[in-house]
Amino acid sequence: MIFWSVIGSIIAALAGLLVYVYYLRQGQFEDVESVKYQLFQEENSDD
Repeated sequence: MIFWSVIGSIIAALAGLLVYVYYLRQGQFEDVESVKYQLFQEENSDD
C-alpha cells in the first residue's frame, strides 16, 4: 500500500516538473513583472 503511495508521489512530482520545464521553454517565466505593470496601466487608462 505504501509502495503505491510513493510511486504515485514520484509520478506526480515528475509530471509537475515536466509541466514546469515545458512552460519554461515556452518563455512564460521570462518577464513576470510586466503583467503586474500591465494591470496598473489598465486601471489608470480609465481616467
